[in-house]
Amino acid sequence: MKKLTLLFALFAAVKIQAQQKYQLYDLSVINPKQWIIPKNDTLDYELGSFDGKNALLIKRKIQNYKSASLAYKPGLNFKDGIIEMDVACTIPKGGFVGLAFHIKDAHHYETVYFRPGSSGTINAIQYMPEKKTEFNWWDYEATKYQAKAVIPQNKWFHVKVVVQGSKMEVYVDNAAKPAMIYTALDPSLKSGAVGYWHGNCPQGAYKNLVVKAFN
Repeated sequence: MKKLTLLFALFAAVKIQAQQKYQLYDLSVINPKQWIIPKNDTLDYELGSFDGKNALLIKRKIQNYKSASLAYKPGLNFKDGIIEMDVACTIPKGGFVGLAFHIKDAHHYETVYFRPGSSGTINAIQYMPEKKTEFNWWDYEATKYQAKAVIPQNKWFHVKVVVQGSKMEVYVDNAAKPAMIYTALDPSLKSGAVGYWHGNCPQGAYKNLVVKAFN
């Protein structure tokens, strides 16, 4: 009887998930007039290509371990849902590239970023809420904020992030199982825009950002 009850519960959960409605936001086409994209003395960007694929290229002219910049289209009020994108760190030695969600402004958001240079180690993926002017990643170096994964270097890889309530799952390269599960998302950052995140990396390539916001 217990097994039968469990089967019914699992079936109901799968059915509810399948029926969950969402609003699709295709952000794969970037119009610089509609996006907020960083450009200053130390940072530049171009709509170019990497490995034969059209992409947004963000270039950091001066390396700084406290660097963190966003490129996003304002106006989206994403709370829960699915975020997918393709990203690459275009140098062999790696750098920090990723995505941001629940963006309020340049210094208030949640981020999941990837370190190709630390592929295969616990430092490959890191989550953190950013709420300071200075990007303070060192405050989130505890194991619970990080996860092990194989991250390609100097090559495109696909990322899917599922956000629901306080829980987040991170999938890399269409894997069936999440590389990271985090269950304590910051309660003060409940909703906001979604975009690309560029850390301390000479050049990152970003494309195919699509958001499914749960209704």
